[in-house]
Amino acid sequence: MRLAVLVIAGLLIQAPGWKPAFEPHQRELFAAAGGQANAWADIDNDDDLDYFVAFRGRPNRLYRNDNGTFHDVAREVGLIDEVETRAAAWGDFDADGDADLYLGFADPKVPSKVYRNEGRGARFVDVAAAIGVALSGVARQPSWIDYDGDGDLDLFAAFRDGPNRLLRNERGRFVDVTHAAGIGDPRKTVGAVWWDFDRDGDLDVFTANQEGDANGLYRQTAGIFEDVAAAFGVSGVPRPPADGGVGPAVADYDRDGDFDLFVANYGPSALFRNDGSTFVDVAAERGIELHGHGVTAAWGDLDNDGLPDLYVGNFIAGQPLYRDALFINGARFTEALPDVILRSDATHGVQFADFDRDGRLDLALTNNDPAGGGHPLYRNTAPSRGRSIAVDVVDPNARRTRAGSEVRAYRAGTRQLLAAALIDSGSGYCSQNEIPAHLGISHAWAGAIDIEVITLTGGRRHASLVRNVNPSQYRERTLRIITTR
Repeated sequence: MRLAVLVIAGLLIQAPGWKPAFEPHQRELFAAAGGQANAWADIDNDDDLDYFVAFRGRPNRLYRNDNGTFHDVAREVGLIDEVETRAAAWGDFDADGDADLYLGFADPKVPSKVYRNEGRGARFVDVAAAIGVALSGVARQPSWIDYDGDGDLDLFAAFRDGPNRLLRNERGRFVDVTHAAGIGDPRKTVGAVWWDFDRDGDLDVFTANQEGDANGLYRQTAGIFEDVAAAFGVSGVPRPPADGGVGPAVADYDRDGDFDLFVANYGPSALFRNDGSTFVDVAAERGIELHGHGVTAAWGDLDNDGLPDLYVGNFIAGQPLYRDALFINGARFTEALPDVILRSDATHGVQFADFDRDGRLDLALTNNDPAGGGHPLYRNTAPSRGRSIAVDVVDPNARRTRAGSEVRAYRAGTRQLLAAALIDSGSGYCSQNEIPAHLGISHAWAGAIDIEVITLTGGRRHASLVRNVNPSQYRERTLRIITTR
């Protein structure tokens, strides 16, 4: 059968065999324009996912999820900031079992905030000054990560107008180690994502930089970072001053066991395949041809076939209907953005999250254009091409302090890889989550699976293996894996 081919706004669009389908959820609740940061976590530990949206032009919102129905509780829990908020990240910095929230602002005169969750999401209190995290600057992507492998969450914050910052967590107080670590990238960073790209047991970070600046790839060796972007082929230069990196996101798109890197760019976006010793841009070869204003990106297996799909949010100021792209992963990527999204798309935040716990990833978008389409939440209604399982990775105290951990599913008793995902460490731009990893298991395999988790502590890669898992036993609930190190 021939594929129908159409070119729209520089996108090569092919009709795939499987088509995504979405329906708006609580359309009026999510209609307000001005949405920017888009971040998910289970704030009240009731096993469903809650949703924070940062805005410009209106107060921020926190949507509590009550069995699939959302209510804005920001005012009653103390998260009602009205200053333009550009950065949000959930992380349990004090390891008390509750997700806390970092916020960064567009105004460099307004210091960052860290809202400590006082218990089950009932109240949040700003403790940034008390713990040493009152950072100033034009905020961009933050990450709660354990960069030094000592078991607690440290904080990385990117800035558009000055060096990025790295703060080490020392028993709940933070010490600025930016200069000593060599990670204070002074270029105009927008997005950042952490993962162990060289598989040496500690987290490294990619920074997407704007206005013609080269990207950074900071390889860590025992707490010291070296920029190896040029050596590994991901610097993105030369490029004109109008172009630059914006929204990076990591996934094993080709299911070969290692994690690859997509970067949404002003200019040609890039899909860097990880070849072990280097990265190779295969975007055009794989069917991803974007040459406009890519802003943010998210990977997620929408059809549960074991191959992550890719949503790219595109944006130009003054063009509220500037088209996004949704690429379905197969032999090549095929672009298949549903009509329902065309007038209610993203400009900044994109996240996949299974908010209704039906085993299919749903889609959350934030649009800050006053004439744009609000900050819609879309429920995935397409038929599934497989089963799925959500895997929650926690430390020995059952705390979520393992951002950057790798999760893989294999056919039981073998090393035949079925799916892989990363515990989020700040992917995209204006997007973040502290939620379980979602693994799609194609209908091509109906048997049991083994789940492997790789965690990074003490400068080493530690494997945890759960054998003979039946995904059907985990419908509407997660498989929690307690790592021993």
